[in-house]
Amino acid sequence: MPMLQHDGRQLYYEVSGSGSEPLMLFNGLTMSTAAWTLMAPLLEARFKLIRLDFQGQGQSEHRPQPSYALTQQADDAAALLDHLGIARCNIAGLSYGGTVAQHFARRHPQRLSRLLLASTLAWSDAANVYISQSWMAAYKVGGTDLRFDVSLPWLFSSQFFASHSQMLPDLRRIAATVDWPAVERLIAGIMTHDARSWLGELHTPTHIIVGSEDRLTPLYQAELLQRGIPGATLAVLPGAGHAIHLEAPLAFAQQITRFADS
Repeated sequence: MPMLQHDGRQLYYEVSGSGSEPLMLFNGLTMSTAAWTLMAPLLEARFKLIRLDFQGQGQSEHRPQPSYALTQQADDAAALLDHLGIARCNIAGLSYGGTVAQHFARRHPQRLSRLLLASTLAWSDAANVYISQSWMAAYKVGGTDLRFDVSLPWLFSSQFFASHSQMLPDLRRIAATVDWPAVERLIAGIMTHDARSWLGELHTPTHIIVGSEDRLTPLYQAELLQRGIPGATLAVLPGAGHAIHLEAPLAFAQQITRFADS
């Protein structure tokens, strides 16, 4: 099992694919490397695909502490590139991973070729705070099942519920395996995120994508990112909700590949 020892902590990662161009995927809040299963085959022919579990996720260390800082997660990703001997890469960050990717672009711009920000936010506004608090309250009174139920309308589109409801039992079982106290530390880290004052410092070619039915990180957040990052482009995926790695894996992969080739 590949592990990076960095700053006294263990971080799990995977490398796959037959392509030569490195692409690092940054997980969403409750994701792990396994959550990219639908997308990995669509990307491995084109890229050297690098996936990692951030601290508090999956098979990486879940060290108890008040929060997991986004800046530390970004620095861990840079340390993984050092470990793998990779000078520069493309990054696609989804949701929570998109906020980490913003800090990576600010702290390690020389390591980054292209930046794709998907279903993410420029800052943790009041709505995001209240949504996060509702998830934590649901877990406290009803455990993983209630927390899962409360999160569903924020994560998926109406179309997904109409056509892919058969996936929900499996998603519920996966959600029950998540270390929720560690997720709360991840949430504590994202609560402090506000990149609006420094987005203009980012000069890596950047592409932003969002689902038209994304209620968790809605279009206005994507537009903030586009206006703030010089030269950034924006694409809206029709009918998709927040969890585009599950709802629209082909469209998501195509956006990554086209941007890398542009």
